Amino acid sequence: MPYEGLSRLTITAICVLFAPALRAQALAPAPSLDVERVKDDLHVISGEGGNVAVYVTDEGVILVDDMFYRNFDEILAAVASVTDLPVAYVVNTHQHDDHAGGNAKMHAIADVIAHREVRANLSDIRQPYYEDTPGTPIGLPNITFADELTLRLGGKEVRARHFGRGHTDGDAVVYFPELKVVHTGDLFLGRRPAAADPGGGAEGKPPGVNIYVDYAQGGSFVEWTATLDGVLALDFDTVIPGHGPVSSRDDLVRFRADLEAMRDRIASLIRAGATKQQVLAVFETDYGWRSTGCPPTPPTPGCLQFQQMDSLIEELGR
Repeated sequence: MPYEGLSRLTITAICVLFAPALRAQALAPAPSLDVERVKDDLHVISGEGGNVAVYVTDEGVILVDDMFYRNFDEILAAVASVTDLPVAYVVNTHQHDDHAGGNAKMHAIADVIAHREVRANLSDIRQPYYEDTPGTPIGLPNITFADELTLRLGGKEVRARHFGRGHTDGDAVVYFPELKVVHTGDLFLGRRPAAADPGGGAEGKPPGVNIYVDYAQGGSFVEWTATLDGVLALDFDTVIPGHGPVSSRDDLVRFRADLEAMRDRIASLIRAGATKQQVLAVFETDYGWRSTGCPPTPPTPGCLQFQQMDSLIEELGR
């Protein structure tokens, strides 16, 4: 179980701050959050940003992800609605600020754990970094791991696993073996019924998924399915996705199949000589990926897929 890290007594909370004018921007108001029991002492907080898992043990709480920087107080209030025990650990599924934006505040109360590439990506941001409010501090994880890390707290066990590249190069899947539950981060996105899912084969559309491959931070469309195969080798029946409703193993199996079908179709078009505009038109028409009206920079909500399309075309064209 390789890991690198520091004890809680020697936490180094390194914050990267943007220009003072940006820091002066008012944080957007944090909405109220919902708390849902998944199984036994495992809950999920939702309502903004990525889904946050809350695992209650006799010695404290293990969180998976912590939403945006502005959600800190609301997350603690949601935790307090199910237990009076403190947060002991936060495990990041990856570094995007809708999942790890609260790290800078969490450092005061808990250890923050992530794959080593998460820390590397946050330490050396290789593109303009989209944040909901630019200038909020970036909290680096103070404990990192390479392949697997096991937490044992209050007689319960949680395993963080890295199966390979997909959404980023540091995606962690968090496994609760006693409950047969996984939290996948954005390697899997829970989907509503097909009629409301433009990327799920609804209304005669081809099967597909509304994913985001972050090439600037090591993501891979090609390797994503192999990474999901690693997840599917675990013994679980319930999935907490990065976004969307709590789902089943069968939902993840279908998601993987739809991702593969979409990827292989686009790769065939590219290798047959389709232009970038033709590829964009297919993504927009058949899969609901936005490109019309998207600026090339800076990273823009709803346009992130378009803004890394050159890298996607290059990878699928090999």
